[in-house]
Amino acid sequence: MISQHTQDGRRAAGPGGGPRGHSRLPGLARGRVLLSTAANARLASATAVPRCHKGKLVAGLYGHENASDQGGFILTLTSTSQESCSLDGYPGLGLQNASRQALTSHVHWGSTVFAPDPGRRLIVLSPGETLSASVSFGYTSKYPLHAAYLEITPPGAYRHLVVAIPDGTGNGSNGNLYVTALARHTAYQVTPPQCCEG
Repeated sequence: MISQHTQDGRRAAGPGGGPRGHSRLPGLARGRVLLSTAANARLASATAVPRCHKGKLVAGLYGHENASDQGGFILTLTSTSQESCSLDGYPGLGLQNASRQALTSHVHWGSTVFAPDPGRRLIVLSPGETLSASVSFGYTSKYPLHAAYLEITPPGAYRHLVVAIPDGTGNGSNGNLYVTALARHTAYQVTPPQCCEG
């Protein structure tokens, strides 16, 4: 699991390039270089699609999940662009109080208590398509932050979107946020009902 401190100006790194081939290599080595070059050309074609950024995305939180020390949602990012755009990796997250002031938070990339991490991959969205991730909030009974809004920074972007945190889930937040990589589908765990005595 990767941990990251978050404040304004969060950014996820983009995918790196592969090795370059050399046309003067003899025999078998040249064949390997040609295969490598073809793979790099496919990667370059995929990464040539512009990144989805704040102006081309709408964010949402759906499906309240609950565990003993955490609450969570499915975070969605939907493309509002008229052309294809791409996203790759983990969204940056932050918390705001009811007055829209930033609160101290710590983001942990990887699995949440509600869903396994699918791993980082470049995904191209057509207009209107949606990606999702599992987000969970750590709870505390001592000095909670009373977070009312969640900042969501698309991977590779600097500006964030802001959505209200439903169901008062942020009220007991301890500032720890857990998030999986963006994926085409994130499983929703229906929280089993609490049983009472009698």
